[in-house]
Amino acid sequence: VNSQGIFLGDQPLKFALPLFLLEISIIFLATSAAHFILRRVGQCRFTSQMLIGIFLGPSVLGHSVKFRRAIFPERGNYILETVSLVSLILFLFSTGIKTDLSLVRKPGRRAVAIGVAGSVLPLALSLAIFYSLRSTFPDDLRRSNLIFDLSVRLSLSSFPVIADALGELRLLNSELGRIAMSAALITDICSWFMWTAFIAVGLVAKANSPTTAAEIVVSFLAFTLFVVAVCKPAAAWIVKKQTPAGELLGEGYFVGFVMLALLSALVTELIGFKYMLGPFMLGLVLPGGMPLGVTMTERMDSFFTAIFLPIYIVLAGYRADFAELNDVKGWSMVELVVALCFVGKLVGSAAVALYYEMPVQDAFCVGLMLNFKGVVEIAFISNWGNAQRVTVDHYTILIISMLVITAVSTPLVKLVYNPTARFLVHKRRTIEHAKPHSELRLLACLHNEDHVAPVLDLLEASAPSRDLPVSLAVLHLTELSGRSASYLRPHKQPRRRPGSSNSHNDSHQHHHQAPSASDRIVNAFRYFEQQQAAPGAVAVHPFVCAAPFATMHHDVCALALNRKARLVLLPFHKHSDGARETARNAFQAVNRAVLRFAPCSVAVLVDRALPAGGAATCARTNSLLQRAAVYFLGGPDDREALALAARMAAGGAVSLTVVRFRLRLRCAAGEDADADAEDEAAVEGFRERHAGSERVVYTERMVEDGEGTAGVMRGMSEKFDLVVVGRGGREDESGLTSGLSEWSECPELGVVGDMLASTDFGGKLSILVVQQQERLRSEHHHHTNGPQEEEVKNVLIHGPR
Repeated sequence: VNSQGIFLGDQPLKFALPLFLLEISIIFLATSAAHFILRRVGQCRFTSQMLIGIFLGPSVLGHSVKFRRAIFPERGNYILETVSLVSLILFLFSTGIKTDLSLVRKPGRRAVAIGVAGSVLPLALSLAIFYSLRSTFPDDLRRSNLIFDLSVRLSLSSFPVIADALGELRLLNSELGRIAMSAALITDICSWFMWTAFIAVGLVAKANSPTTAAEIVVSFLAFTLFVVAVCKPAAAWIVKKQTPAGELLGEGYFVGFVMLALLSALVTELIGFKYMLGPFMLGLVLPGGMPLGVTMTERMDSFFTAIFLPIYIVLAGYRADFAELNDVKGWSMVELVVALCFVGKLVGSAAVALYYEMPVQDAFCVGLMLNFKGVVEIAFISNWGNAQRVTVDHYTILIISMLVITAVSTPLVKLVYNPTARFLVHKRRTIEHAKPHSELRLLACLHNEDHVAPVLDLLEASAPSRDLPVSLAVLHLTELSGRSASYLRPHKQPRRRPGSSNSHNDSHQHHHQAPSASDRIVNAFRYFEQQQAAPGAVAVHPFVCAAPFATMHHDVCALALNRKARLVLLPFHKHSDGARETARNAFQAVNRAVLRFAPCSVAVLVDRALPAGGAATCARTNSLLQRAAVYFLGGPDDREALALAARMAAGGAVSLTVVRFRLRLRCAAGEDADADAEDEAAVEGFRERHAGSERVVYTERMVEDGEGTAGVMRGMSEKFDLVVVGRGGREDESGLTSGLSEWSECPELGVVGDMLASTDFGGKLSILVVQQQERLRSEHHHHTNGPQEEEVKNVLIHGPR
């Protein structure tokens, strides 16, 4: 096992440990380098790993006997294969835990139809061709069940493979991604049941006596009963009773679950049902999400999935040998079946998608997504090879086919499908263009409970009433962890004991239904809704979302589109508790993406009003924002900020000061008369509407340059609790912000907003940075006046339909 080293005359590669370390190092470095290059053309990790396997195998480098004997000798491959099989077992266990079976219970008719059509058509097509042309197939294919098993396997979609590929393509929580995930999960669960039934029938048929057949069936039923009746309740007890809320599993419980997964693989292998079935069945019945699913993801996936699972895929490619493709008739018939399954799945899925009125491009992409291949298909092909059910040439052509299908499908999906295209609307969704006294439709996004109080204070300052109603959609954003599928759905209140109150501070819930962070956030807004003096002034619609941070903006924009929101309210990524400031770069990335793709106006709320040592509580609506100001420099964003502040002032809960900045040199030269007509109209309209109000003040300040603008703002801001500014401002030759952008740290706030939010600026005022809707499908609507609503088709909220 261990070498004494090269200086004492040993040949380290003749010993097991140095050889193993060298092999995994080569595999890891080579696959990482390949993926670094290929990901730029839309390829996923599976493609890179498979290509490296083929490159190291007998078809390329492995063709050299010296290389093969020195680096990948047979004695070393046994260790690699054993380690890779253990990683595959744990991968299947983790996949089972992260599988959300609620998608099976309520998948939606469209997802079911797409999944069924994408499975039945390729299966029927391939088997029909095989049985009608059976006489032309080689003898070994006619006598075996390979074509039947291959047709069944390729006609079904693998849920973990599609989830992994969509995650890499950043399409996991896109509309088509969710449809493909639901359709794949339905067929995948069915495929595992079918596979189990086929194995059982095969084992019983091979049994020498009825007693042996009965033992096989009883053994499997006993294992299933143990998993369902013992493991599932025990895991639930550990999660609910032995693990504090919000924490990961203890080390001992984690190790116990890993050992249980390995033992389940051993048991199913011993009774003849293959090692793959046990860990997947066990994971499927265990509770996903927090804490079990998250623990497995954080402690196991990053190690086994990133380092050891690629070994399994590389070894699968390593065994392929192009030199064995001599029997053209034999492997061409296998390739014919593969091609029929691919085309049948693509046509079947796309045809049903078109029936449900999906665009042609989207229907085509759904068909491609359901054709993704990966580690699950490779596992089945490898098992057939180990059982000598396929010859080397059949194995090679199957490996190449899986590689080609995925290598073609993934970049095509990335090229054709743009998930943000549906957020490009036709008409204005802004506050500036809304009808006076119309319902204000807001979408407030929150990552945690610290973001609750600032939003409640802002709502309190807006003073909703029957004349100025607010429809508020509250979206709690959480990072996807411990689950394979993302979700965006309405929040459901936890079950309560009979007769318990619905108030926000009710703690009389079932012992197994402790309020989650989402529950507490929603309860705060429900309480605010109930405390309004005028019934119907505020209507709260809570939602929860779990998605990767990289694509979380898809859900925000989809919900804004569905709710016909005029303003999306986002929390600033930096939070201060009065003593120190913390920043979350992931939140910042979400904010920037929403600002780029939102179908309406967007505002970023920077909360500086929280006193030192304070806490964001559910009921903190103490009218902390009583004095508001608008710094108006000009431009669409500033007009939107003025319109929003004007609506707040109309409620009478805040005093408002509008400060318009003008450049002294332009005014002296008479050039300011050419100012934007829309800016002038907006300001004059505001002054006319609030001419008699004692709580509204309008003033103008003449400045020389950007430094003068900053000086005026610094001197005035300490008088206010809230400052509303436009993100863009006017950064042309006027010079109102000249020189300020050089010090910008947060471009999503704009020049002025970034300056006001900086710690160097001082003060405890809150800042609301507003960006008016930017993306319009038709530019001729840009100058349209009056209220307008966008008519859109329903987007994915409750799941695929």
